Amino acid sequence: MTYSSIPTRITVQPVTAVQKNVTLREGQMFHGQIKQLYPGQMAEVQIGNQNLMAKLEVPMKTGDAYYFQVKSTEPELQLKIISGPVQSSEGQTKQLANLIDSMKLPNTQEIQDLLKQFMKNRTPVSRENLLAAENLLKSVPSALRPEALIAIQKVVELKLPLTQMNFNSLMAMETKEGLHPVLASLKTVLAEDLSINAKVSTPILESLESISRGTIATTTATEKAVLASAVLKLLDNTASKEQKFQVLQMLKQEGILPVRTSLANLQSVLHTALMDVEMPGVEQNMRQSQQHADPVAVPLQVAKTEIPLPATAIHTSWQNILKTAELARPGDIAHSINQMRSAIQNDAVLQQSVKIELNGILDGIAKLPNGEIRTSGLSEQLTQVLVKVIAEQSLSSPFRSDTATGITNLLQMDSGTRLAALFHSVEQSPLPVTKELIQAAQLAVGQSIDGKVMKDTMQTVFRFLGVNYESGLLNRDTDFVKTAELLKPQLVALLQDSSISPAVRDAAEAVVSRMNGPMLQSSDMGINQQLVMQLPLGMLGKRIDATLEWNGRLKDDGKIDPDYARIMFYLELESIEKTVIDMQVQNRVVTVTVFNEDDRLKIIGAALQDKLKKGLESADYKLSGVSFKNFDEEKKLPLVKRETKQDQQGVDFRI
Repeated sequence: MTYSSIPTRITVQPVTAVQKNVTLREGQMFHGQIKQLYPGQMAEVQIGNQNLMAKLEVPMKTGDAYYFQVKSTEPELQLKIISGPVQSSEGQTKQLANLIDSMKLPNTQEIQDLLKQFMKNRTPVSRENLLAAENLLKSVPSALRPEALIAIQKVVELKLPLTQMNFNSLMAMETKEGLHPVLASLKTVLAEDLSINAKVSTPILESLESISRGTIATTTATEKAVLASAVLKLLDNTASKEQKFQVLQMLKQEGILPVRTSLANLQSVLHTALMDVEMPGVEQNMRQSQQHADPVAVPLQVAKTEIPLPATAIHTSWQNILKTAELARPGDIAHSINQMRSAIQNDAVLQQSVKIELNGILDGIAKLPNGEIRTSGLSEQLTQVLVKVIAEQSLSSPFRSDTATGITNLLQMDSGTRLAALFHSVEQSPLPVTKELIQAAQLAVGQSIDGKVMKDTMQTVFRFLGVNYESGLLNRDTDFVKTAELLKPQLVALLQDSSISPAVRDAAEAVVSRMNGPMLQSSDMGINQQLVMQLPLGMLGKRIDATLEWNGRLKDDGKIDPDYARIMFYLELESIEKTVIDMQVQNRVVTVTVFNEDDRLKIIGAALQDKLKKGLESADYKLSGVSFKNFDEEKKLPLVKRETKQDQQGVDFRI
């Protein structure tokens, strides 16, 4: 059989519409069927999903199927029959025996499984690839053989060498392995291996820490929310002394409150902390107050600060009162008190009961001599109210830039390490009160998570990982110094060092191969695009390995078309277990289907649909509807695989 002249590594152009091009090389074996005979010994031959025209030198019949092998590609493509004609009635066992004998392959179970896989998917494969794949298949447990066969097939389809790293990259995607375990292993071996130069290991460990800390806002927000809930527990008049004492001991143990702090002097300690917080603009306001001795209201210029709104203006005016009191000028004190009353009155968030309480305390303070204001019990009482407001705002809005650090700034915490240590202590403690703190923090964070938070999180983690740094190297504007600080290029450089230990090399290769997996899974098919992304995230104190699989298309200008897409979410959740969400976007109209075995989701989901609708409308999308189905119906989904596996560290979800 002879074809017209085609280049050495030919891409067979199809007669009909196809899903992908087939590349033929010398030694490659593939299954083909004669579809139609034409005069001049020409025939239409089907290879997989593609048809091509061929010249026949050996008489054949329409409908017959053969296994061909590429004999040569220069000066023209020549094929030889290695098995056939294959009749549909012929058993698979006989077909396998003929192929193994014709290609002189070892008759092992691995070779048989590989041939079945390639025959079923009609994927061209060479004898060399089969032998290499056999060794890879032997390296995995028998329970994972189905996933291994799919991974090998994808390596071949992507026309990549059948190396251990390429196999590991796609194998991990098939088994849904997350990044958290391999990152943790790398961190452990680097920390324990003292033979590595600190100049090499330290930057990598710092990158791993940045990824761990930058996994979002949710990790930090949860830690700060725990601190806020702990402070609120200390200020809760309904809490028992035992609970307050337990919380106080934890805060002292982690260095958040001074060692001398007790339940008896707590108000005094908080008062000192609140007064010592630096408030840019306070001195300026005080000077303004001195220049305006009469109590006519002067606009209060509140500088940008870490103290959260709505407490900022009130806190600033309270500091003005205390600063002015030291100067012993009654007119200035009256003016500062009026400023604070105005700040309280104009606060749109503060509850009316709190406003009344603050004004009542101010009434008492206004009657005190200047020298007694700072040291009076009324001053500590007002401070406690302000601290409570700050803690409540930090807890209710943990992601807001002006509130997220409010409680930490109040306690002069400049170290995220102490916050993390506090969260760990609270999480590991068996005390009932700590469970209350965790639940309050997680509830606050869970209610505050929105699309912007998730977007910022994913971008931050993706940037720290440096997954696609190779493409950035082609950009002339790339900052190569900053690129070198990302995790992946650091690991690539580490692997060039022949002196590193096998344990470090294995751990580094595992991480790099895991980073390569999503990129290998992503595909560019012209106008149609598939994007796969996997990220290690942190949410509500749990580690999550998130995978995103997006299918869409490009517009004429080469940009992604936001009007049309399909996204699959695969979730393994603690409460409702396996959940699959199929989201389809057509002309900016969104249809959502939720698959789960728990019928209660229909009731819960109905209550959340309005929130979803408003969120989509804010992004100029329209919600068509949300439906709930069981997994028997989910199995019919054609887009992506539905298997999911829960990571030991948290929830593993696939988008």
